[in-house]
Amino acid sequence: MKLARIKSAQGIHQVAFKDGTWQEVVDLYATPLAFTGLHFQVEDFAFLAPTKPGVILGMAHNGTPDQINNPPQAFHKSTHTAVGPHDPIYKDESLGRLDVECELTAVISKTARNLTKENAMAHVLGFTIGNDVTLPEQTPHDHLLLQSKNGDGFTPLGPWIETDLSNFDDCKLSVRVNEKLVIETSTNQLARGVVDQLVHITKYTTLEAGDVVLGGSPTSMYAVHAGDKVELEIEGIGILINPVIAL
Repeated sequence: MKLARIKSAQGIHQVAFKDGTWQEVVDLYATPLAFTGLHFQVEDFAFLAPTKPGVILGMAHNGTPDQINNPPQAFHKSTHTAVGPHDPIYKDESLGRLDVECELTAVISKTARNLTKENAMAHVLGFTIGNDVTLPEQTPHDHLLLQSKNGDGFTPLGPWIETDLSNFDDCKLSVRVNEKLVIETSTNQLARGVVDQLVHITKYTTLEAGDVVLGGSPTSMYAVHAGDKVELEIEGIGILINPVIAL
């Protein structure tokens, strides 16, 4: 099932796609979902980031299978970086190259601490597309990644959460810039899959419903420029589109 946050003329709503329409629900994280009776057609609203995370974490050193030899490591991104479909990514030319990174992103469904391989997926609501925008020329100046990972619009999310993605560790990722395919890869190239990521992270910190984990970039990074249109696609989820705007 697809779950989303949308903005209509009436305000902001949490919705699920059911019977061919987007239907309002009381709480995206409730089981079972409770529907309010309101229906929306796609032409009548705009998609927002599908969650408002309290925590955004990204997996480092996870882009190729051989990186399994590196210790697992995660980094924080400011929640102020989270934006939705069609929102701008801002590029400050004085800070050097700007890379977009297509990443399968897990959305947490309930309090998660000390997860195991057996129960980790029971704490995942579903998956969305995440763009872990990065300024690679800033990374050598700040190993804590504030400078390279936390610009305005640096974590686009969306367009929705897919709860029925069974092949999450082997799904195709595509990057298009100005409608040209520039990268095609797969989550099967990650050093650590979703379960191992969550087991590692929750050994050290608690995640709550709505938090997100950017799963790593399997060579899915690409340098972009002001004026570019970025389209990230993940098989089984959809397409996330964002423009790059000069700051």
